[in-house]
Amino acid sequence: MHDDHRPYHAVYRPPYPGLDYRAARPFARWAGPHLLASMREWLGQNPPRLELATLALEELRQRSKGEAAAAPGTASPLQADMTFSDSGLEPIIWLQPARMALARAFPADWPGWSAAGRRGGTVYAILRDGYVAPSGRYSSAYGVYVGSTTKPLEKRFIEHRHSSRAGRGMQAHGIEPLFSLCLPLTKAPRRRSDLRGWETRLHHALATVVPRVSGDTVDEAPAP
Repeated sequence: MHDDHRPYHAVYRPPYPGLDYRAARPFARWAGPHLLASMREWLGQNPPRLELATLALEELRQRSKGEAAAAPGTASPLQADMTFSDSGLEPIIWLQPARMALARAFPADWPGWSAAGRRGGTVYAILRDGYVAPSGRYSSAYGVYVGSTTKPLEKRFIEHRHSSRAGRGMQAHGIEPLFSLCLPLTKAPRRRSDLRGWETRLHHALATVVPRVSGDTVDEAPAP
């Protein structure tokens, strides 16, 4: 990864319009050439949209296994890998395992959804860098910061990027919200104690597959 990319601009970009980040394959209906062209655009932005580009890469890998033979257009995972390489950036190699960990921790039938009470909180995940890549299955220079807020996510993200009191290291190393790892925006409890419990639950779930997870936790997360 090129050092001249950091620190990235403190810019919040909202979820991609119409994209279902919780779907198993968010880009299943996109044509291959359009995916590659979009990857080049996303990786050329500051900050780069690494989540979208990684999800696109994962989609092309799935197609190469023959699971989407009818998908329109042609494009290969090798071309997608080269797009990352040409940009001097790395994909988020633990993103798919992390998405699966979130789905296991917060399934559709999790009792916490119905017991949330007054809603309005958000539990979020922010991609960050600044680490030396470790060895191991999910070796990566990226990590994730998990937090919660009752403020709009855009406002909270900008606070992280501008204040040393809003997440250690986030000023220099914060990149972008990971919408596929955030819980549905404003659907978490508004009461602080419950909100922190949901935050802890997400933190622990991601820590099973992400090399470095930062943020505060409480002693007990909501029971499964």
